[in-house]
Amino acid sequence: MLRLSKLLICAVKSSSLLESWLFFALVLLFQLQSFLKALFGEIGKSSIRMGYSMSYTRDGFTVFSNALGTGTTNPGLIQSGANTTPVGVLTSGGVPLPTPTFTMPITDRANNLINPTNGIWGIDPNLRTPYVQQWNIGFEREIFKDTAIEIRYAGNRASKIWRAYDINEVNIFENGFLQEFLNARTNLTARGGTNFAGSTTPGAAACATCVPTPLLDRFFAGLAATSTSGYSSSSFINALNFGNVGSMASTLATSNTYRTNRENPALGIPANFFVANPNAAFARLLTNASYSDYNSLQVDLRRRFANGLQFQAAYTFSKVLTDTPSSGASQSDLESYWTLRDKGFDKQRAGYDQRHRIVTNAIYQLPFGKGKKWLADSAILDKIVGGWTIGGIGTYSTRPPFYVSSGRATFNQFGGFAKLSGMSFEDFKKIFGVFKTPSGVFFVNPDYLNITTNATTGRYVSSTLKPGFLTAPNPGEWGNFPRDGIEGPSYFNVDLSITKQVKVGERLAFELKTTMINAFNITNFTYGTVSFDSTSFGRISSQSGSPRIIHFTGTMRF
Repeated sequence: MLRLSKLLICAVKSSSLLESWLFFALVLLFQLQSFLKALFGEIGKSSIRMGYSMSYTRDGFTVFSNALGTGTTNPGLIQSGANTTPVGVLTSGGVPLPTPTFTMPITDRANNLINPTNGIWGIDPNLRTPYVQQWNIGFEREIFKDTAIEIRYAGNRASKIWRAYDINEVNIFENGFLQEFLNARTNLTARGGTNFAGSTTPGAAACATCVPTPLLDRFFAGLAATSTSGYSSSSFINALNFGNVGSMASTLATSNTYRTNRENPALGIPANFFVANPNAAFARLLTNASYSDYNSLQVDLRRRFANGLQFQAAYTFSKVLTDTPSSGASQSDLESYWTLRDKGFDKQRAGYDQRHRIVTNAIYQLPFGKGKKWLADSAILDKIVGGWTIGGIGTYSTRPPFYVSSGRATFNQFGGFAKLSGMSFEDFKKIFGVFKTPSGVFFVNPDYLNITTNATTGRYVSSTLKPGFLTAPNPGEWGNFPRDGIEGPSYFNVDLSITKQVKVGERLAFELKTTMINAFNITNFTYGTVSFDSTSFGRISSQSGSPRIIHFTGTMRF
């Protein structure tokens, strides 16, 4: 740069302005030519490749057979009755079931009256075939003789992916049920944990600190204040204790026990008080609702076979974003949104995303024996040291992300995430890893766990997270634990092979090969999403891959 500056100064002093600019342009062109030559090398040493494609995806027949009318979905020519609320004494005659009156077509209400677990599965009439666009651009350069490096960008976008979701998400907000649930919790505490009747509930015992529950009074109308289907219901008491407002709302919306009161005009409960379609246990719709985006940087170092050596090393740095984390893992493509209130909330790293991946392979013929550099003149030594080849494949990759769930239905019936308390997420990530202890292997630092072992055998019994780090979200909340912020332990594996070839005459050769799968017997632990109050929190009980396997094969070549 200093030399270039001096040349420009001289040119300006001795020439016109136009000549100075021409000289400047020539110098830049020369510098650019030097740079391009250093980058691309001589002719034939480099190449640039790019490509684009668009292809259409195919899915299984199950996504359509759901709408044909089988089982509890869209019964048409097939109808089945059910009695989900039997009463009285069970006799040898069994539980009476109504015989459906065959009608064609059948309404959603009639369908639901026959069997309260019956639901609806529809298909968007404008459903399109999903498609994937792929693109890539790469630069390849020979860096040494027989050795080249390639750097690529590759990406794709899957559009209009099929996704079925349930539109019957329970509503606990606009109808006031969330506050009713909180009032019932207050009453449960005031009544000693065995009953949650309100202060104005007919027939309920007096309670000075209780508050009214007018909505529940309507749903439980006609039931005694101590009924096990009403204010003394063990399942509802459990829901109140754990904050499962969504579960309680879902039961009230679908159970036959409360159908009469739900449909009693005198009680004034709107038909769609909880769900969009009260005449269906589920109302699923197959649409082109989802997508995925993949972007990657790929680096590939290759040496073609020369002088007994061949190798390849490939590294990929990538990210997959999608709003369907399991990407149609089920045959029916059913994956309801976390909440229909914000479909964009589902956007996250895919459940199969791998941020880093390295794959290497190599073959090396040992330089001993006939035709090689060393010990090539002795026929006897050639039988011993000649014909040896060593090969290997190594793989390293990071694992897909996971999260800690709340194990609660605090927002709707679909569940939510744990709530951080007493520790930031960055600090919480530091306690994850692989910890081997006498009582087991854990992915959470045992210092943060309460581990219980059998007093006699010393064997593992249970493990829970110590209080003060995670808690359940409050009713009406999702929880703030990030959905894709933690990755499981990385995966690493090495496979090796050793081959010995012995020639017998000119046309016959005997080859003995030893193959070692997982040669170093590496254990690759796996774990994933877990509830924060699980009784096996932090414990690793599974692994991927196989233990070391050794194969011996013998081959005659002629």
